[in-house]
Amino acid sequence: MEYVRVPAEDLEPFARRLTAAHGVREEVAAQVAESLVAADLRGHRSHGTIRLARFYPDMLEQGGIDPAGAPAVVRETATTATVDGNNTFGHAVGRFAVDVLAEKAEESGVAVVGVRNATHLGRIGEWAERAADRDLVFAAFTNTGSLAELVAAPGSATRRLGTNPLGFGLPSFGAVEFPLVLDVATSQVAHGKVTKRSVENEPLPEGWVVDENGEYVTDSHEYEEGRGALLPLGGLVSGYKGFGLAMIAELFAGMLGDAFVSGQDPDGIVNNAAAFLAVDPERFSSAEVNRARIEALVEYIDAAEYPEAVPAGAAARGDRALVPGEAEYRTRTERAAEGIPLAPETVSLFVDLAEELGVEDLPPSFR
Repeated sequence: MEYVRVPAEDLEPFARRLTAAHGVREEVAAQVAESLVAADLRGHRSHGTIRLARFYPDMLEQGGIDPAGAPAVVRETATTATVDGNNTFGHAVGRFAVDVLAEKAEESGVAVVGVRNATHLGRIGEWAERAADRDLVFAAFTNTGSLAELVAAPGSATRRLGTNPLGFGLPSFGAVEFPLVLDVATSQVAHGKVTKRSVENEPLPEGWVVDENGEYVTDSHEYEEGRGALLPLGGLVSGYKGFGLAMIAELFAGMLGDAFVSGQDPDGIVNNAAAFLAVDPERFSSAEVNRARIEALVEYIDAAEYPEAVPAGAAARGDRALVPGEAEYRTRTERAAEGIPLAPETVSLFVDLAEELGVEDLPPSFR
């Protein structure tokens, strides 16, 4: 497929204008655009600007996102807080929650922030990066409320859970050039990656989605229209592990965010809740010691033999193990120089949406 390369510095202001055209405050529109383009730059286009053409317009139209909303702390102690996103864009909620979390962890050494009514928090790895940039260890458990029924339990093809991502982040203390960040769905794949393939008219790999006949669904449009369910992480071999993680994420987010879990929400609106945890590692050891730990571990993994006969996996980036966060760092470096690749179908969606919303000044590469 021939992709259109769009410089980030052109795409971000366009994304901001598209968001603001829905009546969103300028400050929030700028935060949304920054987050979406950051996802595109890191290779996660499923959580990038494509969301402005698919998903967010529907949420705004259905009242799932309040363009005038703003996050607020509704309960707190010295080391804990509950943040109510008040149904504004999750990118604004995530920033606010991490700022509250970091301030408390820096003061007390450890902090927990529960989040509710966050609509869609986007790429959870962004919040891990932000915490790691403040030299904090970070963990996140996320659920998606009741409407985002996408994933089946082992032995079933009935959609019951969301993709319930887990996120973890650690500062690297200079051992590598990026924070160590892991952001994974507890399903075989994030739903956004299915949506992206649907927009770009691409099939799904076998092993992602199964139907009630036990057959893999490979037509991305059919899944989006309701056929089958995403398998939990581990698929038909060890999906009980992903399912267990999904249940834990569901309940961590529900309990600490004081929010609905799947099966409870009477309104059926996609609405992330989350539990964010942060620890100051220097309360336990020094930056120098932690840097040495990371260097030793990275060198030890890198020194393993990687024979051609042993595949890294169909979805892996390359033929050998990468440090968590390394793939995103490499992709960001490349795309910052060469532009963000967008499929022609995605560009067409943007052009149509801009015309519908009366947004002018398209990126030059769109014309």
